[in-house]
Amino acid sequence: MTSKQVVVDASVALKWRLRDEEATAQADALLDDFLRGRLELAAPTLLDYELANAMVVAVRRGRLQESAAAFALSGFREYSIVRCGFEQIEELTFELANLHGRSVYDCDCAYLALAKSLGVWLYTGDKKLHNSVGAKVPWVKWIGDYNYGDIPEGEVSSGTRREENR
Repeated sequence: MTSKQVVVDASVALKWRLRDEEATAQADALLDDFLRGRLELAAPTLLDYELANAMVVAVRRGRLQESAAAFALSGFREYSIVRCGFEQIEELTFELANLHGRSVYDCDCAYLALAKSLGVWLYTGDKKLHNSVGAKVPWVKWIGDYNYGDIPEGEVSSGTRREENR
């Protein structure tokens, strides 16, 4: 098993199917590293809700045919992304929502909380999120900057590797 793990939000996963998005090549590279077993992906369980909703919206806006969206959803389910329940990150989500001036039901905070609790980077395709917290939270990374070699092995905290004997 790989020693590299990252959290991905729905905006990254959507780039694997919505080809009119920015930074799809980098999102594809991350997916390829995951499928080759070089990288483990984690996400809160709300990822599934967000992906399903985004597929509905994509169909309504004419970005995808309904059959393509249904196929995309079945593909997302087949990926062995580690899912974390909200009860495991609820308190940290609350703390981060207060710290960054966001609501608790704002999905971004759950992804931030999971990445922080695991001590790994969060990759996002949401420029608004990256621009609002990326300078203050160095482990939040824009997917357009994805490079497998940059990801630290093991756990990280505040963008740097944790000491082994803590």
